[in-house]
Amino acid sequence: MKLLLDSQISAQTAGCLRKAGHDVREVRNDPLLRSASDEVLVQTAWREGRVLVSALSVFAQLVSRDSSWRPGVILLLAGDPRPRSQQKTLQSLLRQVPEAKLMTSLTIIEGHRARIYPLVANPPQQVTAELQPRPAEPLPSRASPAFARPSLACPVFGYTLHPLHGCKQVCPACGYLSSCSMD
Repeated sequence: MKLLLDSQISAQTAGCLRKAGHDVREVRNDPLLRSASDEVLVQTAWREGRVLVSALSVFAQLVSRDSSWRPGVILLLAGDPRPRSQQKTLQSLLRQVPEAKLMTSLTIIEGHRARIYPLVANPPQQVTAELQPRPAEPLPSRASPAFARPSLACPVFGYTLHPLHGCKQVCPACGYLSSCSMD
């Protein structure tokens, strides 16, 4: 399973999950994500097809049904924060719950109790193409007609910003808004 570990999850837990065969990306080791907002972490997890693992309850609101970004999230709340306890809890959860369910649900673990809330109306039984990493948007080439109009790249994700209105442009991945100095 592909996981994005927030900075509250220990490096020892990340190493243990890697040894178990999981693809783990850590916020603490990534210079772009280390200073990123919680919204950017949610969007990054969704874009890369990863389940976000954190100990902050703010992620429950960010992936609610009203949000357009809904990666799977595992929240380790009100439990033992020590690395060995985090490892045991996560390994047990990853063994017992199917990958497709974790990728489309908000999972809240409090002590020895896990509650799973689906984020989509009809969760798939298996990992499908929709749950795989989203392809990066290609930058326009000089041969494409889109290259003729001025375009910028998002400083967070590198996506081509789309025109919004007037001289404003917005990133389709993170919502970064750019406008000219006249605004």
